Amino acid sequence: MITCHNLCEELEQWAPLEFQAAYDNSGLIVGDPGMEVHGVMVALDVTEEVILEAVSKGCNFVLTHHPIIFKGLKQLIGKTEVERCVILALRHNVALYAAHTNLDSIHGGVSHALAEALTVKNLSILAPREDLLFTLSVFTPLESTDAVAEALFSAGAGRVGQYDECHFSLDGKGTFRPLKGSNPALGKQGERSVVLEQWQHFVVSQERRGAVQTAMELSHPYEVVAHTWTSMENSRSDVGFAVVGDLEQAMCWDDFIKHVKSVLGLTALRHSPKVHDEVKRIALCGGAGVDLLPLAIRSGAQAFITADISYHRYFEAKGALVMMDVGHWESEQFTIQLLADYIRRKFPNFAILTTTSLTNPMITV
Repeated sequence: MITCHNLCEELEQWAPLEFQAAYDNSGLIVGDPGMEVHGVMVALDVTEEVILEAVSKGCNFVLTHHPIIFKGLKQLIGKTEVERCVILALRHNVALYAAHTNLDSIHGGVSHALAEALTVKNLSILAPREDLLFTLSVFTPLESTDAVAEALFSAGAGRVGQYDECHFSLDGKGTFRPLKGSNPALGKQGERSVVLEQWQHFVVSQERRGAVQTAMELSHPYEVVAHTWTSMENSRSDVGFAVVGDLEQAMCWDDFIKHVKSVLGLTALRHSPKVHDEVKRIALCGGAGVDLLPLAIRSGAQAFITADISYHRYFEAKGALVMMDVGHWESEQFTIQLLADYIRRKFPNFAILTTTSLTNPMITV
């Protein structure tokens, strides 16, 4: 039996909820974590049509990129599309799960899928995420340092880029005096103890912090573990928004426009004035990524593909690169298959369907 919790757990191993932006609402939004899942319907958006399609095809778990509830709900009376979708999901016992900015942030996520469709290679993160790394410092008696380090490494501490088991330590002496009611592993109540200790330091990523804290508490011999968590300013090259890379061969401007329109299924394409006769280096951000324009320019990209660009923002690209608005749904359409393929790999003998409902609320003619 596959439960809602099983699916959520797998998705969050891949795209941790800790990677979502502060304003976001990724994760399980509607549904009982313990319920059995009979099938998954994957879409970009939650709509009434998608939920009814899921029900008609025996799916009781709808997996989307966009969260149906983004701001707080004060009532459920069916007055808005959001309210009607939530009511419909509850009525038919359908779980709703969103992988939004956490999926935008991971290697192989939304912008990577867009780049792959457009055959852009040699990808790197355009806007690496900050505030996702911490230093854990813990004081450990010398005879227990190896055991504590191994436990923390196993829980995910010490992973930095393409390295793991990264660790720094410094030997010294620690003192403590157990008071009444304590149960010390070393020393006696009322007597000061002097212990040879090691000051151990580990880099820990945000999504592993809980597991590492638990591992430290279980492996450390002290009743009260002296430790500190310190936020680091370092960015993570493997986590962030948007990507930049290169076409295998430079394309002349007209051929590049045809390529983008063909791959994305566009009838029209809005962009700033042409800057280069040929295009090779491309920055891409699925969804609304115009705020990343300065980084796209700095990366040396000749074109920046994203969506939801307002009129005045086009002036900011003048003479530096071509900024292209390909449409929000169009820039994220490959996310549907990205999500479906991941679930199929993890649950190969399970019904995973992609919606046949077009959820794009915008029509271009």
